[in-house]
Amino acid sequence: MKKRISVLNLVIALSLLIPAPPSANAQETTRKEHRRMNWAENLPESVRNFHGKRFTVLHYHTQHETGHHPKPGTKTEVESIRSAVRGNKWLTAELRARKIRPEDIQWVERTMNGSLIFYIK
Repeated sequence: MKKRISVLNLVIALSLLIPAPPSANAQETTRKEHRRMNWAENLPESVRNFHGKRFTVLHYHTQHETGHHPKPGTKTEVESIRSAVRGNKWLTAELRARKIRPEDIQWVERTMNGSLIFYIK
């Protein structure tokens, strides 16, 4: 009998340690923050400060394979992203290692985990 009570107490204690799933309101806040990060006026600062994380490079002509077609910004927005890449020496060196010049970049997206996706010609 004593063993059953201790097992039951252990199960209750463990169930109290399991965190509750985030509320729908918290998830919506996270989505809104992600959309805000990808606004054209916020992207150059993200690119300029990007350092030491993973990034992905995708060609626009392969987008039919992924099913994701990002809408590029205006010419001034794209140019501001390119100048932000030029201003980030670490990122410029990493892109140069992959034989990508800032002029090749057509658009950038920031993912939920903070990495970047570069879309090139």
